[in-house]
Amino acid sequence: WIGKSTGQEIKFKIKKAENLNTDYINVYTTRPDTLFGASFCALSIQHPLTLELAKKDKNLKNFIEKNQKTDPEKEKNGFKTSLFVEHPLIEGGQLPIFIANFILMEYGSGAIFGCPAHDQRDLDFARKYNLEVIPVILPKGASIDSFQIKSQAYTEEGILINSSFLNGLNIEQAKEKVFKKL
Repeated sequence: WIGKSTGQEIKFKIKKAENLNTDYINVYTTRPDTLFGASFCALSIQHPLTLELAKKDKNLKNFIEKNQKTDPEKEKNGFKTSLFVEHPLIEGGQLPIFIANFILMEYGSGAIFGCPAHDQRDLDFARKYNLEVIPVILPKGASIDSFQIKSQAYTEEGILINSSFLNGLNIEQAKEKVFKKL
């Protein structure tokens, strides 16, 4: 059917969430195999946590007002919060939380984990905000030593790299293994 997608909901624990109404950010993803390539989390400007944070932060409130009228296809804008989430697969790993104008509240949960190497919107955002780009899918026939992501995200089939217990698996195998692990 049109618009149907198959994926997984992942809970990202918010670090130091004492004064918040929630301890977790729920992220729906069709690509759990790329979790080791995550370098940020981002929330929609309409996400409940965004609205909660905006009550305490005038700059965030201004960002939301300004970005309700922007075209996210033309310009990816972000607001870095002071919050981080724990990486669900990397012990001690953490990801900064941004509010971003290109995250849709109507799709999934209104929150994403950004994997810039394998999603063009995430890559554009990461380049703009100087975030790490970690390739985790190696194209067939490519060398792990020379493969790089420059201005184009790699979105095709391949073998997992830089992904701990997923290394060497194809995408479907990695999705299944992450699903079982989480």
